[in-house]
Amino acid sequence: MANILLVEDDELVRDMLTQVLQRASHQVTVAANGEEALEALRNTQPDIMITDIIMPKMSGITLISEVKDKHPTMEVIAISGGGRLDPTGYLDLSESLGASASFEKPVNKSALLMAIDLLLHGKKDKIKGS
Repeated sequence: MANILLVEDDELVRDMLTQVLQRASHQVTVAANGEEALEALRNTQPDIMITDIIMPKMSGITLISEVKDKHPTMEVIAISGGGRLDPTGYLDLSESLGASASFEKPVNKSALLMAIDLLLHGKKDKIKGS
């Protein structure tokens, strides 16, 4: 079981991912944007942060950069539908900033849960298809 900070501005996606993570016995703290995520990080120390990239107020790219600066060992998973652009560029950038894995939306739930399990067990090099 992991303590996960889920950062997603789309309420339907946020609710769906929260249910998936809770069914897998993870504890989930939610934030609707990067600013809320930084506030949540003042009160909790998650094992993993899952963040959308395209969000209002603070992008996931900025959030990842700030989180990795302050919490360099925190595992980060980036997700993106890409907005008006192909999500691949955003996801590649997120990995260059320290995300351990990245997934295009709609997120493959089984692959996401497998990535979380691998990260919890220190096997980030085994994550495929991210």
